[in-house]
Amino acid sequence: MRTNALPGFKPSINGFRFANRWPPGPAFELRVPYLRVGIGEVSEGLCGGMCFAVADRYLMNEPAPADPFAPAAGTPLFREIVRRQLVSFDRWGQVPARFWLTLLRLAIGRWTGSAQIAEWRRIRADIDAGRPAMVGLVRSGRVNPFGLTTNHQVLAYAYEASATSGTLRIYDPNHPGADDVELRIRRARVEADPAGRAAGPAKNSAFILEQSTGEPLLALLRLPYRGPR
Repeated sequence: MRTNALPGFKPSINGFRFANRWPPGPAFELRVPYLRVGIGEVSEGLCGGMCFAVADRYLMNEPAPADPFAPAAGTPLFREIVRRQLVSFDRWGQVPARFWLTLLRLAIGRWTGSAQIAEWRRIRADIDAGRPAMVGLVRSGRVNPFGLTTNHQVLAYAYEASATSGTLRIYDPNHPGADDVELRIRRARVEADPAGRAAGPAKNSAFILEQSTGEPLLALLRLPYRGPR
């Protein structure tokens, strides 16, 4: 069994105390004479920005704010999270594109066990390097580029891995203060049917994924992290 963890990281200490729930409103406002134009909708979630801001503070050895309420629009912390949300999309929106391509591969049966294991190993490599690992959670099988907000992003800070299973301990912005939230991956048992053909679990997946809090989970993605300038 291999294990590793970021030294001293705990969601209840390093994570935000408030949940990823925001009232309707724009992420940015473009102001021109006599006109304000809202851009983005924060009520759809700012999980990427929250995870980036938590990682920033951990790497700079700064404490997370203790306020249990989400910051109001226009405040410094709100603007910081929104800016980091934008950075979490990566250059030219590569992260949303990766979510959509993974959904497409799932829909046509091209998301293989080897592809999932490659992502799992990249997540572990980030933690081994002493970095918070950004993890994309594919939760919906709808191949709709305008419905990607049903998916999610979390921060992984510890893992356990064996030859047939693994566990990631995560900070999940939807579950503030919880130190026991986990993502689990295990090799699916494949049995033969009477005709001798392999009869695996539902959807013939090579691995079974689950989150300890019960949300659906179809795939894990290792996402990039860029520190603040």
